[in-house]
Amino acid sequence: MNIGIIGIGVIGLRHIGNLIKRDDVRIAAVCGTDAGKTARIAGEYGAESFTDYRLLFERTPLDAVFVCTPPGVRKGPILEAARRGIACFVEKPPARSVSEAEEIAAIVRESGIVCAVGFMYRYAGAVAMARELIRSSGAPVPIVRSVHACAAGLPEAPTPRWLLDKAKSGGPMFDQAIHLIDAARYIAGAQGGEVEAIHAFGANVQRPKSGDYTVEDNFVVNLAYAHGTVQTHTHSWGVERPRVEIELLGRDYRLTVDLSRLGSRLYGDFRGEEVSAHFPEENMYVDEAAAFLEAVRSGDPSGIRSSYADAAKSLELVVRANESADERRAIRL
Repeated sequence: MNIGIIGIGVIGLRHIGNLIKRDDVRIAAVCGTDAGKTARIAGEYGAESFTDYRLLFERTPLDAVFVCTPPGVRKGPILEAARRGIACFVEKPPARSVSEAEEIAAIVRESGIVCAVGFMYRYAGAVAMARELIRSSGAPVPIVRSVHACAAGLPEAPTPRWLLDKAKSGGPMFDQAIHLIDAARYIAGAQGGEVEAIHAFGANVQRPKSGDYTVEDNFVVNLAYAHGTVQTHTHSWGVERPRVEIELLGRDYRLTVDLSRLGSRLYGDFRGEEVSAHFPEENMYVDEAAAFLEAVRSGDPSGIRSSYADAAKSLELVVRANESADERRAIRL
């Protein structure tokens, strides 16, 4: 299969690094905003080099494209791909706004193209195991507690400057919290239902906002699900030691999904049985791309764990979380 890569930042290069290890795909075209860098990377893999994604589609026969652009540059590439029937793997978040996500979802639906969104935690072994335990037992999910803490907002952190501009990146909610909120939705599944209300609080205790730092460095988000599940998500960009976890609490179980590093863990107890599982060999990024490429090859998207339409639901939650924090009010969906 001929693959195009649009966007060659950290995540785009990660996908390229994984894809070149496969013997059934070829990097046919690369598109980036820096002409020199793009040409150099394209040259490494014998690919065509572009700085305009429209030209990439016009001049290169493709079977699939990986859209790894910043969140505000999604609709254009997806629309060009859909017009040609080219499958799309779209990095998260799936759009920059709810209205844009609705437009893209309609494009994907009406074109019928295979489309996956890069919510990689859905492919983590610990997440999949927790989901299966909850699903197969029919156990309700009363309480979810999730946390993502890292040093991204500290002055010495090598964080890309655009991420620190909330108007461009959406801040911690868009860049990271969306993953934990999406994974919690995925685990709770039918037992939890969809989120019906959200209330968020943001603060800048550690690093005040300034001209080039407009994000909140600490967030707490409360979510109420349709079937009674309640979740609290805590997020910080001011903690040196990283922590990424989802905890599920029920009458007769307590499970912790640890996503702090590649090689997820699930531990705790479930209905009287100890649970302890480690997935040291997993690579979520490889697995999500493999599921997408198999769907492209077979035409069967059932192995894709994050469709565009479902990803748009997680997007709305972080958009509303930012609105709730900005407006200092709870929001019903």
